[in-house]
Amino acid sequence: MAKLVVISEPLAGFAFELGESWTTIGRADSNMFQLVETSVSSRHCEVKVRGDELLVRDLNSTNGTFVAGMRVTEGAVKIGQVFRVGNMDVRFELTLSSIPKISVIGGSTQAPRSVMPLPPKPVAAVVTDDSPPKYQVLFVDDSMAFLESFPKLCHELSAGQWQIHTAATADCALSILHEHSINLAVLDIGMPMLDGIQLLGIIHRRYPHMKIAILTALASDSNRATCMANGAEVFLEKPVSNADIRLAFRMLDDVLQWTQRKGFSGALQHISLPDVIQLECLNRNSLILEVRNSQAHGQIFIEAGEITHAAVGSNTGEPAFRRLLQLTGGEFQVKPFKEPLQRTIEGRWEFLLMDAARASDEQTSLANKQAETPKPPPPPETRGHALPDEIVVVATYDGEWHETEKK
Repeated sequence: MAKLVVISEPLAGFAFELGESWTTIGRADSNMFQLVETSVSSRHCEVKVRGDELLVRDLNSTNGTFVAGMRVTEGAVKIGQVFRVGNMDVRFELTLSSIPKISVIGGSTQAPRSVMPLPPKPVAAVVTDDSPPKYQVLFVDDSMAFLESFPKLCHELSAGQWQIHTAATADCALSILHEHSINLAVLDIGMPMLDGIQLLGIIHRRYPHMKIAILTALASDSNRATCMANGAEVFLEKPVSNADIRLAFRMLDDVLQWTQRKGFSGALQHISLPDVIQLECLNRNSLILEVRNSQAHGQIFIEAGEITHAAVGSNTGEPAFRRLLQLTGGEFQVKPFKEPLQRTIEGRWEFLLMDAARASDEQTSLANKQAETPKPPPPPETRGHALPDEIVVVATYDGEWHETEKK
């Protein structure tokens, strides 16, 4: 096997044994080979053994990666040669177990004879779903280590329902988008030449109906705001632990599921209307949400993730929006977006949902108080017409009628 050995102070002698896959090098603890030194970027470069040489790829580092004294984006070093990561010199070496043993026979050296490899152990068959994949997913990242691992895990977690495409550069990503009907593009931000934010803008303009997610190690409030404003559906930090990987997969899979739900409908008894509105607004969708039951029929207009109009009966604007959200029975249906005749709502959807929930709680509380208030007893029932206060007897009956004397 091969290894990397740091030869610069203060980390001289620090070594790492290389495997067959890509190895990330950087200051952050998420790297396979962590170099805690100020000149090393949090995600600096990655390397992979290929035959008797080591491929070296810079990951858009601040202080650069150098091979033979020259700053490189990609390069290669031979066994025994040195490359520089920031201010740290690292040598590519073979471990002792990798050096072939030399035997001495009759005073001469002779390499050991080759040995026939043992047959591989049988591997248990893996049962897979033979149905064709439902979704085409493109991962764009300049890290080969990431493209080698995370997309493969997503394919396994999806039970084969994701067909994975990968690209390490923007031009390769655009070529794949031209050749395939991609449902979801997952982009990194920190890439050379054309970064992920620029690529996001290009993809969103060329393919406005495509879902785009950001998965990056450069998670900041400013980056998130910029990406969401330019068409990203979700902004996620790159996962490190197994739990984070599963969470990231579930978030991306949920975006895909909602991609396929255009025109869906549902019953208000089974699905919360505020939840539907919240998810559509978070995904920055444009649609008309039609809501109806036996007493009301209305519409809620959502444009690019903002609620712009609501109407039910003669009511419009926020009163109509609150009335529709108070319905507990009936059904709803999502229809393609078209411009409303007027815009009656200006507030942010988060505040609108909060106000509607508050109004619903107040109405429920008032109804409960009215139910608890004792009602006055009903008046006694009377049969026929009510009798006047003064009664005048004009005749009696004992089998025969007898008139009374007039006074």
